Amino acid sequence: MAPINTANIKQYNRNKIFRLIAGRNKISKQEIAYELHMSLPTISQNLQDLKNAGLIMENGALASSVGRKATGFSIVPDAKVALGLDITLNHISMVLVNLNGCVIHSMPRKHYQIKGTEESYREVSLEISEFLKASGVSPDRVLGIGISIPGIITEYGTYIFQSSLPVPGNFYECIRPYIPFPYTLYNDANCGGLAEFWGRSDIDTIAYLSLSNTVGGSILMGGETYLGVSNRSAEFGHVTLDPNGLPCYCGKIGCSDAYLNAKLLSTMAGDNLAAFFEGLKNGNEAFRQCFDVYLQNLSILINNINMSLDCDLILGGYVGIYLEPYIERLKELVSARSTFPTDGSYIKASSKGFEAAAVGSALYYIDEFIQQI
Repeated sequence: MAPINTANIKQYNRNKIFRLIAGRNKISKQEIAYELHMSLPTISQNLQDLKNAGLIMENGALASSVGRKATGFSIVPDAKVALGLDITLNHISMVLVNLNGCVIHSMPRKHYQIKGTEESYREVSLEISEFLKASGVSPDRVLGIGISIPGIITEYGTYIFQSSLPVPGNFYECIRPYIPFPYTLYNDANCGGLAEFWGRSDIDTIAYLSLSNTVGGSILMGGETYLGVSNRSAEFGHVTLDPNGLPCYCGKIGCSDAYLNAKLLSTMAGDNLAAFFEGLKNGNEAFRQCFDVYLQNLSILINNINMSLDCDLILGGYVGIYLEPYIERLKELVSARSTFPTDGSYIKASSKGFEAAAVGSALYYIDEFIQQI
C-alpha cells in the first residue's frame, strides 16, 4: 500500500470528483460537495485541475426555481479514447471507446484469418491505421489498444499460453514493430464480461458465459475480473457435461465446448449463424430439433455454474446475442434442473452484441486511465 501523503489525498479526491461527474450528464459544484462531503475550496481546485487537463468542461447552468442558477460540469468524453481489436479465428473487428465507455467509431466484423507471419502482422497494422484515419481521432488521444483473443493469457497480457489462433505464444513481441501505441492482450471472454458489467451499478458480481466458436467465460467481482491462481478461471467450456461423450478440441472427452460451440448451429445453415436463427424463427424442423438439444445442454452448464457461483449470469458470444427470444424457455429448463427453488431470473442475454469483446478490451485502457486521474 502506498504511504498516505498530500499527493495521494489530492489524487484520491480528484478521482472521486471525476467519477461522480462522469456518472452524471451534468452536475454542479454544490452537488459535488454535498455528495462527496468535501469543502467547496477543495472542489473548486480539483475542478480547475480537471479543466486544465481538458477532462471536464462547464456545460451551461442547472435549472433552479430560486436564486442564481448553478454552473453545470460535465466530462469531455472524447478527450481520451481507447481502441479495442477483437481477433478470432476467422474475423477481426475494431471499436473506439471514449471515457464514458461509449463506442464512437466501429468496424464491423470483417472476414480475416490471422497468421503467425510478418505479412499478416503488417496487414493488421494497416487495418488499424485505416480505422483510426476514418474515425478522425487524433493519435495523441489514443490511450492504447486492447487486443482480445480466444486464449489463456498471462496476467500482464504479454504472452499466450494457449489459443485457437495460429499465432505463436510470443505474439505480443512479434507484433511490437507494427503497433504504434501501447497495447495489451486480453482473453476474449474476460473482455466480453467487462463490457457487460461496465456502468452497471445494480450488480456487484456476474458470471459471463461466452458461446462463440469456442466456449469460455469470466467472473467479475466488484468490477474486477477474477483470474484465478493460474489465469484459468471460468473456463466453462471445459466443464464436463458427459464423461463418456463427445471429444473436445482440448483432447479430453465430454467438455461443454463440444456441445455448445456456435459451429454446431452455424454448420447446419452453411456456416451462417444468422441464417440458422432465421430458419429457426421460420419453423425449420431440423433446426428446432438441434436447438432443443442445444438448450438442454446449455441448461445443464448454466445450472452447474449457478450451483458454484450463485450470481447473475450473462450469455454472450456469437450465440448469446440471439438468445433473448428463448430466454424464458431456457429459464424453465434450468429451473426444472435446479436443486433449489428458482425462476431463473439470474439468466440474461447479452446486451452488447458482436462488439462485446472488442469493447471490453478497450475498456481496460479506459478504466486504467480513470484510476490514474
